[in-house]
Amino acid sequence: MDDGTEKQMLYQPRLEANTNPYPMMIPLPPQEFSLLNRVQEGVDVKASLRQLRLGRLRERGDDIYIPPRAKSSLNEAYEFDLTSKVQEFLSSDGKVFLLLGNSGAGKSAFNRALEISLWDNYDEINGRIPLFINLPTIDKPETSLIDKHLRKLNFKETGIRILKAHREFIMICDGYDESQQTRNLYMSNQLNQPGGWRAQMVISCRTEYNGVDYKHCFEPIDRNGSGKAGLFQEAIISPFNESQIQDYINQYVSLTKTLWKSEDYQRALRQVPNLQDLVTNPFFLKLALEMLPQHLGNNSQISTTCTTRTELYDDFVAQWIDRGKLRLGEMDLNPYDRKTFKRMTDMGFQQHGITYLKELATAIYEHQDGNPMVRYTSHADRGTWKEAFFSERDGGHLLWEVIPLTRNGDQYRFIHKSLLEYGLALAVFGPSKRDEDTETTPSMSRHGCGNSAIRFESPSSTEKTATVDNNSLLDSPLGKRNLVGERSILQFLTERAQQEP
Repeated sequence: MDDGTEKQMLYQPRLEANTNPYPMMIPLPPQEFSLLNRVQEGVDVKASLRQLRLGRLRERGDDIYIPPRAKSSLNEAYEFDLTSKVQEFLSSDGKVFLLLGNSGAGKSAFNRALEISLWDNYDEINGRIPLFINLPTIDKPETSLIDKHLRKLNFKETGIRILKAHREFIMICDGYDESQQTRNLYMSNQLNQPGGWRAQMVISCRTEYNGVDYKHCFEPIDRNGSGKAGLFQEAIISPFNESQIQDYINQYVSLTKTLWKSEDYQRALRQVPNLQDLVTNPFFLKLALEMLPQHLGNNSQISTTCTTRTELYDDFVAQWIDRGKLRLGEMDLNPYDRKTFKRMTDMGFQQHGITYLKELATAIYEHQDGNPMVRYTSHADRGTWKEAFFSERDGGHLLWEVIPLTRNGDQYRFIHKSLLEYGLALAVFGPSKRDEDTETTPSMSRHGCGNSAIRFESPSSTEKTATVDNNSLLDSPLGKRNLVGERSILQFLTERAQQEP
């Protein structure tokens, strides 16, 4: 056998093994295809993030926004700019920032403004990705919260895995209270754990939702069940000051093109008793600016108008309750609460709320001599008058959440004392128009609350004249109470008497 034959025999197995008709084109190994796919997936993720950013910036809108001020706790006197405080937190090693505030204080508005600010300054290559997460819209947010939110934003599973492995996030979680949560979402989602999502969390919650030991629902916890030092911060939004109210009015006048000028609104707010105190809440301020021209027309002078204050409080309370009803409707209530809520809605939810407000105000004057702060714990106050208003039985806890009441641990109070006084005056003498609008009212008489000693005729009656059981009135705490010194209550009653025939 010559050398040529030996060489052919040597290469024959290699030639037979190569099935490619183009020997110079060597197929890429499978891992090379995987690399190309990963590159393409990375391109898709960047495109999705770019689309998300543009979409969120387009939704910026022209809504009125006043940067809020805040305090580190309710009892703290020192106030600070909330935006600067949160930006400072985001530049630190902190992990959870809890934002507290009463209903209508502006928590959601701040969260949206924060997200927009972060997108404005977003670094596409290495920047942390801001996510505004409306917690009530997420099913079981205690697990896979970021995954579920990204799926709602139409991110693909491969893209979600890439983001989890290579990017960091700023989670802006809005509405912890509205999602009916009791879990610590930072801990249950295993944030910043090996193999988990890397993120800082800003999370908001209504002050009145929290009990005494609320921090364990939010702060990072070590293996011993203690909070990790330096990783948790909190702030509570402060009421508007005069400067913020003025800025809000100026923006409102500019955006709505109202016939009133800023000076007209300022004059009206000064002339209606207690109104300036109420409008330190942004939601109440917005309602006041909408309603004042409706009540006064083009004349902002109120010197000759006796009923304006009472009418405004009627509208305030009605719209506050309606807002609370919408919030409850969006919550993930347990089956019993959902059934209770439906029953209240079918019977007239607003009237349920008004009845509750009147009966609570009456009870506070009867049992606490008008002391506005009520302390309640389920164990210590079992069987007391407080249980009927604040326990989870019979839907009481649903109703206190929708009236202008605030909670701090075991302490409950109206957001302003004038609302307590309004509630008592309403229990004595209320507007007949409410009953005409609502055929079915929960244990309600025309004027006065069903459980109080003051009773008036049924709303189904066609008669318009109030009738009072004089014996019941004299025997009741209200009948025995001297209201001569209660100037605000007397003013409400006088205005109501001038309203009603």
